[in-house]
Amino acid sequence: MANRSTKGIAALVLTAGLLLGTTGTADAVTVGVRGVFNGTRYVWSPKTKTITRGTTVRWRAVNGSHTVKSRGTNWTYFRNLPAGTSVARTFNRRGTFRYYCTIHGSVVNGVCSGMCGSIVVS
Repeated sequence: MANRSTKGIAALVLTAGLLLGTTGTADAVTVGVRGVFNGTRYVWSPKTKTITRGTTVRWRAVNGSHTVKSRGTNWTYFRNLPAGTSVARTFNRRGTFRYYCTIHGSVVNGVCSGMCGSIVVS
């Protein structure tokens, strides 16, 4: 009788584990933004990237060295990006997160020129 109860409990625990295991969150997603030379100047490619919450963005310096600096009041981020390296950040809030390279871009009176980009999180 005890053996039957043990088997029943084990089956119940296994079933619960299988059911709960399938309702977890999806695997993490990573997308890329590349710092490249387009023949005329350095740019972020793509300039604007739309993602969903929980997605990780990886910036990669394909050509040249860069920086990733946030602009605006909704986030703070600054990383050096030597040639051939990458940096990453996960975005968990909705919004538009603007950034630029301090080496190849500038912000004057709130207007970005040069190597500027944005991440739109839906």
